[in-house]
Formats: sequence, structure tokens, C-alpha cells
Amino acid sequence: MKNRILLILIFIMAFSLRYFKIADYPKTLYGDEQAFAWNAYNILELGTDEYGTPYPLHFRSFNDYKAPVPVYLLVPVFKVFGMNAWSIRIPIVIASFLTVVVFYFFCRLFLAEKISLLSAFLFSVSPWHVHLSRGYFESTLSLLFFLTGIYCFLKSRLKTGWLILSSFFFTLALYSYFTPRILLPFFLLLLFYIGVKLFAGGKVKSVIAPYLIFIVIFLILTLPMIKLTFFGGGLSRFKKLNDSVSLVITQTVNRERNASLLPLNWRIILHNKATVWLRIFKNNYLEHFSLNFWYLYGDNSLRYFLGNMGMFYLYEMPFLFLGIIYIIKNNGPLAYFLLGWLLLAPLPASLVGRSFAVRSLSILPAPFVFVAAGISFFTLYIRKKIYKFIFIGGLTAAVVCMLGITLVKYYFEYPVYAATWWGWENKAALDYARARESLYDNIFISDYYTGATLAFAVYNRYDPRAFRQAINNPVTLGDNRRFIKLGKYYFGSLDLDPVRLSQNIIPPKSLYIGRPEEPDSSKTINAPDDGRVIFKIYKTD
Repeated sequence: MKNRILLILIFIMAFSLRYFKIADYPKTLYGDEQAFAWNAYNILELGTDEYGTPYPLHFRSFNDYKAPVPVYLLVPVFKVFGMNAWSIRIPIVIASFLTVVVFYFFCRLFLAEKISLLSAFLFSVSPWHVHLSRGYFESTLSLLFFLTGIYCFLKSRLKTGWLILSSFFFTLALYSYFTPRILLPFFLLLLFYIGVKLFAGGKVKSVIAPYLIFIVIFLILTLPMIKLTFFGGGLSRFKKLNDSVSLVITQTVNRERNASLLPLNWRIILHNKATVWLRIFKNNYLEHFSLNFWYLYGDNSLRYFLGNMGMFYLYEMPFLFLGIIYIIKNNGPLAYFLLGWLLLAPLPASLVGRSFAVRSLSILPAPFVFVAAGISFFTLYIRKKIYKFIFIGGLTAAVVCMLGITLVKYYFEYPVYAATWWGWENKAALDYARARESLYDNIFISDYYTGATLAFAVYNRYDPRAFRQAINNPVTLGDNRRFIKLGKYYFGSLDLDPVRLSQNIIPPKSLYIGRPEEPDSSKTINAPDDGRVIFKIYKTD
């Protein structure tokens, strides 16, 4: 009964950390959130994506292709609750909470209840997972399906029903985010190996039939995705990232060859695309396990993390290594599986760049098993009750302190210093205009920041038909400036300079929210962190 109460409390904490004020923190919807929401809204209203394609299996947006599950998941939510910040984010909140629940039951397959409870608790307060649970990040959704697929596979003990469920959830992971499309082929080999060890006593023949069933069902379910991935732009984001890596590689090869005094043949052997790519990949891969990434600075992309703090809490570090030793000694197959998981998870992100909170999320939640085991082992090692009491009290204080610091930073500082990472600029312009729209016949908003028209459509729940017509038929003003016209709002740029400003380019009774490079104005919109000018405001009577 005591453990059941603890489990319920852990689940309550997990949900609360992810749900509290979800519509208000983060303050704005960033570009991908808007893109997912707008496509879902189009599906709901018109049965097509934003480009008019009926019920597609991938969604083109921002010159990219997005996975289908995150879009279709929003459709019934919008049907019931409408399109707003809360309804956009609540599916990921629920998915992230369920990930904690599934993780607990995954731990119970191999571990005692106390270690499983501690593992679930550590995961529930993880700053990495909590942060990516509070925006519409498809990687968080994919992690739920990925972990559930693992759980069903290991729960199966070669029973067909569980294996079918496993293949279904792995398929959902593939249809939710692009990194599992690279990771899963390698990960399934690890699962098959562990399955042979755990369920067949090392006899491969015993697993051939159930594994064939799993593979056939998995391939049938993923066939449309495989076709789209290789022939329909499904890897466009990966290719785009890989192209930037290729450019860096070419530049590095040329620079290193020019800086070498060796004969040309030796320069070609030592400095070529293969050697440079391997070095870059090695550095990217090892960075995923660096002290800086795990415990000190984390991901410096402020949309995906808080910045200047580790992805894991510092107090966890010594127990991670203790736990690895403890589990290797007491549960070899589990240890090798978890270590294999950790080693494979960074592969997709390493192919295209450095350690990155979103693309590297599949590292979770494996480390928390080791940390929980390490804490449990250290507690058992302490003989005297007084020392055990001091240790537990000190550890509890560390958890409360670090969690408290994280929450204070998230709710009171992060909204200021990370505002512009979340598309604050367009929201600020729209809010400024909306508060004054009754005073003007025309409102011009610069498209200097990407996605201004989409932000307007999402925040105002604009009619998708009218929006598509406006996008396809921009209007041209008298001096040949093209704008997207949505009601009295015009999105584009008047390209003011001192001469054009003196020529009264802005129509009468108009508000123009212009680029920061345009001539000085008496009113500006300034960034909340450093006060730099984001927009300059002009108005005519």
C-alpha cells in the first residue's frame, strides 16, 4: 500500500510539472507548433493540409515535411476544445506523462519495486524531459511510442500478441518523428539480441518464428512511410541538415590541404571527405556523453532547453557510475541492453550535428535506471542508521533545491531571456496591432521575422479557405510592394528609408509595424531581454 501511494504521488508530480500553466509558459507558440496546429486545423475544416493535399501522410510546411501523427493527433482535440495554446500543447503533456507511467512498468520487468519507483521519480523531475513536455515537440510524442514499443517487446516473452503491439508502437514512433527512422533499425537488432538471451536461452532457432511475425507486421505498417521517406521528401529535414554538414566538410578539407606542407598525394590521403566526416561524427557523438552536455551547460539552443545548466542534475552523476557497476554485477542482460541503448541513441543526431536536446531525446529514460540503482546500492552500503539518515536527507535536499532552482528559472527568468527563441516578435507585433486595430483602416506588419502570416492565422483562428486564397493571391500596392492581405492586415514590407518616408508612402489612417533597420520612429517594440529594437512603429492620420 505504501509503495502504491508513492507511485500515485510520483505520477501526480509528473503530471503537475508538465501541465501547470501550460497555455502561458512558454509565453508564445513557436513556428513548428503553429505549423502543426495550422495543418491540423485545415484537416478539421477542409480535409486537406495547408497546401490543399487531402489527408496526406506527411505535411509540407516551412519548406520541410512533418510527420503525420503529431498533426492528426490535434484534429479531435481541436474539434472538442478549439484551436488555442492549451489545446495545442495538452496532447504532448499527456504523452509525456504517459511516458513516465510506461517507464515505471518497464523498470518493473527487471527491477525491484523500490528501484523502479526511484527511477520513475527521477524521470518525472528530469529537466530535459519536463522542458520538452511543455511545447508541441514531436520528439516527445515519439519517445512515448518508442518506449512503449520496447516495453511490449520485452513484456512479450515471444508471445505474438505483445509482439504485434510492439510493432504497432514502433510504427507510431516512425510516423511521429524522423530520428527513429535512423535509430530503429539498429535498435531492433539490439532488442532481438536481448530477446534471444532473455527468452530463448541463447538459442536463435526458438525466436525465428515470433520475430518473423514481428518483422512482417512492422514492414507492412511502415511500407507507406518507407516510400515517403526515400521517394517523397520524408527525410528532407535530415537531408537539409546533412547538406550543411557536407558544406562544412568540403571547406575543412580544402583548408587542411592548403595548410599542409606534405606532398599532394599524402594530403589527399590524410585530408579527404571521409577522414573529416569521421572526425566530425566522432566529435558530435562523444559530445553527447560530455560533462558539459550532461551536467554543466546542456543544450545552448534556448527553445529546446533552459541554457547554462546540464540536461541532468549534477547530484545524479556519481550514482550513474555506481549504478552501471551494480546492474552489470546483478543483472547483466539489463545492463548491456541499457548501455547499448545509450550508445545507439545519439547516432541520428551525430550524423547531422552536435548534441541537441530534441534530436537526442531518445537517450532518455535509460540513464535514470542506472542512477536509481546507484542510489539504492549506496543506501544499502551504509550500515549505520544515522549515516543513512544523513545521506537520504542530504539527497532529498539536493533534489528539492535543484528542482526549485529549475522551476524558478523556468517561470521567472526563461520567459524573458528566451522570449525571441519562441517567436515572441510576431506575437508582440500582433498584440500591439490588435489592441489598436479599431483606430486604423489598414495595418501593415513587416514579414521581417519568419512566419508572421501563419502566427496571425493561428492566433486568430483565421478561416483556412480565406487564408489560402490570400497566400495564393498577394495584393500589390501603388509602388509595387506585394503583401499578403488578411482582412485589414497587410503582411510584407514597405521598405522605408528617409526618402520614402518623406513621400508619405504609408497610406492614410494606417499603422505600420516595420523592420528594425528602417528609419527611426518615436515608438518601438523592444526585446524583453536586452532591449534591442525588434520593430519600429509608424502611423498616419
